[in-house]
Amino acid sequence: MGENGAGKTTFLDAISIALGTIISYLPKAKGRGFEARGEIRQIAGKELPYARISVETVDGIAWDCIKRARSTKTKIPETGKRQLRDYLDREILTPLENGDEFTLPVFAFYGVSRALLDIPERRRGFDSESDRILDALDQALASGSNFRSSFIWYYNKEMEELRLRNAMRNFDVAHPQLRAVRQCLTTLFPSLTNPRFAVKPPPRLIVTENDETLELAQLSDGYKTMIGLAIDLSRRMAAGNPDMENSLESPAIVLIDEVDLHLHPAWQQRVVSDLLRCFPNTQFILTTHSSVVVEGVNNLLKRFAVDKLLPKSVESEDWTHIRNLYPLDPNDTAVYQITRDSQIDLMDREEGLTADTLIDNFNDVSHLYDLMRDLEWEALKASQGEAG
Repeated sequence: MGENGAGKTTFLDAISIALGTIISYLPKAKGRGFEARGEIRQIAGKELPYARISVETVDGIAWDCIKRARSTKTKIPETGKRQLRDYLDREILTPLENGDEFTLPVFAFYGVSRALLDIPERRRGFDSESDRILDALDQALASGSNFRSSFIWYYNKEMEELRLRNAMRNFDVAHPQLRAVRQCLTTLFPSLTNPRFAVKPPPRLIVTENDETLELAQLSDGYKTMIGLAIDLSRRMAAGNPDMENSLESPAIVLIDEVDLHLHPAWQQRVVSDLLRCFPNTQFILTTHSSVVVEGVNNLLKRFAVDKLLPKSVESEDWTHIRNLYPLDPNDTAVYQITRDSQIDLMDREEGLTADTLIDNFNDVSHLYDLMRDLEWEALKASQGEAG
C-alpha cells in the first residue's frame, strides 16, 4: 500500500515486464517489454544510464530485463535468459511439441482501467479458433485490458455448449471450461446466478439476481470490475489447462493495481479472501490505497492461527463468517507500505500478523476530530462561564 506517486504501479509494471519475457518466448502469444518512453528513472532532470529489472524464482531461476538510455553507449550485459529458456523448453515447449501432458502457468495484470468493459455489440470478429497458449497468455500482461477477448471467448464456448447439448439431446450437459468460469463467479458472487449471453442480438452478458435478469452494464462499478476480472482470469486458466479437474487451481501469478477500486469498505475487507478461495494456487501481487484491505489481510492471517481452535458444533452467523475467511499462512504473505524513498515491512513475523503501524492512519483522522471537539468544548465552557 502507499499514497499516490509512491511507486505502486511502477512495481507492478516491473514484474509484468519480467513475466513478459516468459510469454514472449512461447509461440504466438504476445508478452510485454519496456515502453518506448518513460521507463528509465530521472533524477535532477537527468535520465539514468539504464533501467534494470532483476527477478528470481523460488527455484533459483534468475534473469534480468534491461533498457539502456539512448545516450548510453556502454554495453550492459543481461543475465539468466538462457537458464530461463532452457527451463521453458523442458517444461512447456517440448511436452507441447510431443503432445505430452504439462501444466501451463498463467500470468495476468489488471490495471486501474479494468472497469471500462468493452462488451462487443455485434458478432463480427467473434473468431472461434482456439489455441491453448494463445487463449491463456496473449495480452495477459496488458494492464489496460478491457476484457473484450474474454467476452468473445465466453460467447463462443456457450455456442459450443449449445451444439453439444443438441447433439446429445441433454440440456444438462455443461462445457467443462464454462463450468470453471461459472464456478468462479458463483464463488465470488453468491447472489448472482446463471451468467449467460442473451439469445437475441446484440450480444449482452446477463445475470440473474433475486429473480431479476440484469445486464452487466446495469450492475455497479464494483460488480463490473470484479466480474470482468473473474471471467478473464478463470477463462485463461480453463483455456490454458483444459484437462485439469479444476482449472481454477492452475498455478498463476496475478497482478492487480488498486484492488480496492470501486469496492465498498465491507467488500474491501473480504476481497483478498474471496480471490484466494476462488484461485487457491495463485500468487496475488496487489496494490491498494486502503488500510481496510490490509486489515482484511490481517484477519486472514489470524484465521490461519486459530484454524484448529474453531469450535465445530457452535453454529452462528459470526462463526460462519470466520469459517468463510481464507486461512492465510504468514510464510506465504508479504505486506509493505511504500513511499518514494523507502519500503516499510508491515509484517510482524514473530506474531504472524501485520504490525500495528497502520493505526497511525486512523489516529490522524481521530486527532483532527479531537481537536475540533476540543474547540467546541472550550467554546461551551466559555459560554457557560459568561452566563454564570
